[in-house]
Amino acid sequence: MKVSKLASYSQKVLEAVHLASKSIMEIYNSDKLNFESKSDGSPVTLADKTSHEMLSLHLETFGKIPILSEEGDSLKDDIDLFWLIDPLDGTKEFINRNGEFTVNVALICEGVPILGVVAAPAIDETYIGFSDNAYKIVNGQKMSISSQKQDKKSCAITLSKSHKSDADKVFVNLCREEFGEVKELPVGSSLKLCRVAEGKANIYIRLGPTYQWDIAAGQAIVEASGGCVVNLNNEPLRYEFISEKKNPFFYCAGDVSYPWKDLLEHLV
Repeated sequence: MKVSKLASYSQKVLEAVHLASKSIMEIYNSDKLNFESKSDGSPVTLADKTSHEMLSLHLETFGKIPILSEEGDSLKDDIDLFWLIDPLDGTKEFINRNGEFTVNVALICEGVPILGVVAAPAIDETYIGFSDNAYKIVNGQKMSISSQKQDKKSCAITLSKSHKSDADKVFVNLCREEFGEVKELPVGSSLKLCRVAEGKANIYIRLGPTYQWDIAAGQAIVEASGGCVVNLNNEPLRYEFISEKKNPFFYCAGDVSYPWKDLLEHLV
């Protein structure tokens, strides 16, 4: 797909995400934070459902591009071009009112996320990525972003805001042995990938289950900024129109030249 078309799509997606974010914040700032548990035990709120409806309504105006959403029907098909969305990523962060939840929208073409938008409405941060174009919008100001080059003297690692796993602890220690100084950046939702994309973190690893919609938009932004999101064999992640499909273990890095795989081998 041509860059000019992706640029045009990105503006329309931003409009859709802005409207969904507005509906989320109305609920976030009210007393309607009650939640239910889905079949897998994860929480779902009125905001998840409202955002899904808002995004679906506006993305349908693009034409006949199917939508795969965390809050949509269970679907499985052989489709090359589709929207992959998480209407509210970080529902636990939303319920805890710490602000670090996001709206994620990705356009998938032949298994690859070619456009991604991640918005964190409570902290007024929005990220966009397509082709080699990566941007961050804060207070209405749009700026280009680039993933950080590893300086070999220190390492910043993004970690889950909700919990620090045993694998996270081991990896932090490995990085401390390798680099000496390690800075831990606990953050919620797909903001972990965005912190790498904007150069505030060197790496984010995930050695646990995630779904496709959790990271597809973030991957598009990271790759547009010059970074990578790959499995532990250094292979790019692939996306399919299958609701139940989970991601393999992966890592997201800003400096693609650094041998992160060698370091991860000590962990896995």
